[in-house]
Amino acid sequence: MIREIGHRALRRLGVGIATGAIVVLAVFGGSAASAPGGASATEVRVVTLPIANGFPLDLGIKKGFFAQQGIEVKKTTLQSGNDVVLALANNNGDIGYLGFVPMYIAVTSGIPLTLVAASEVEGISARDNWQNILVKGSSSIRTPGDLRGKTIAVNALKGVGEVMIKAAMEKKGIKPDAFRLTALPFPQMRSALNNGQVDAIWVPEPFLSQGLNLDGDRIVMAPGPVLARYWPIGGYAARSAWKSGNPALAQKFRTAINKSLTYAQAHPAEIRELLPPGTQNVRLPIWSPLVDRSKLQQLAGYAKKYGVITKLPNMKQLVPNSIASGLVLQGTVTNRRLLLALGAKAVTKLNVGPYTFVVTDSSKTQNFRLKGPGVNRSTPLKGQGRATWTLNLRRGTYRYWSDGKPRTKKSFKVG
Repeated sequence: MIREIGHRALRRLGVGIATGAIVVLAVFGGSAASAPGGASATEVRVVTLPIANGFPLDLGIKKGFFAQQGIEVKKTTLQSGNDVVLALANNNGDIGYLGFVPMYIAVTSGIPLTLVAASEVEGISARDNWQNILVKGSSSIRTPGDLRGKTIAVNALKGVGEVMIKAAMEKKGIKPDAFRLTALPFPQMRSALNNGQVDAIWVPEPFLSQGLNLDGDRIVMAPGPVLARYWPIGGYAARSAWKSGNPALAQKFRTAINKSLTYAQAHPAEIRELLPPGTQNVRLPIWSPLVDRSKLQQLAGYAKKYGVITKLPNMKQLVPNSIASGLVLQGTVTNRRLLLALGAKAVTKLNVGPYTFVVTDSSKTQNFRLKGPGVNRSTPLKGQGRATWTLNLRRGTYRYWSDGKPRTKKSFKVG
């Protein structure tokens, strides 16, 4: 019966189920991979996508995080979210890596999925985001408003690209019918833009960096950051029946992939080493084992509003309580400024629980130090870059400051 449901739903969906970060297999490659397991290791079949966003799985296998949980991963790389959903629906995989919009389409079309672990979020601006709208360098299009009456290429209609772009454009005051969307495979988009077939393209890495660095294109909008800072994109899901039948194994997988996500975020150079030559300098996402349920609910609302799904998914079933809820906090360090913010507001009070801290340090003389109950973390005083920590905050007062200006301290309460 699951085979019939899967094929019927996917025939109706067509290509619209493809994720927003799908890249052809030739770009990042892909082959079976497994953790070195002993006689007692349990095999878990993971279907994934050939993109850097999914590479914490590979790094976790390499580091032995799955073997430590007694799991041997049998990895299969597919080319689209459509393929991942179909593989799960037809029992050709246990856990799949895919975007949240394809998950919504699947569960509202009769393919019950349950999230096993979170994965990544988008950035806070066009400068650090890995999935943006590009125009030619010579284009007269300078702002999102200039896209009125223009054609934007997305990888699939009725998919995540359509949802994100329409929602972001509406937030900018531009009606969804003021521009046109057309479907093109990602590898064909740069050529279509250069040849004038389309006015703009919505592309992830590595096509984003290729367009910027090789073609001289410009970013005109980053839909995710327009909707909110650290917009959720994807995760690891399983058929609900598989997860309920293997609760301990699902928990062990979540433990291993969460450790992999945290390690990957702290060691981006090791992720880049897994990428083919010429693609190591692409923009990487922000990996976090936490989910922001309010943003996921917003995304589902957008998907329904724009006709990608006909009803809202059962979010409690799709995102169970076993997945830790948490917010992403933004730390900023410059020569003159030190701030910890949630959205656009400085943090003054938080609830007890897990949080992901993303600290962007652009100063060579200042750093960010956080100290409080159970926490003492810092960025290098003379270093620059981005640090990400996922921390469990306890009740009490937390203080943060720069070691370059130790007398100037800020604080927030947790309770």
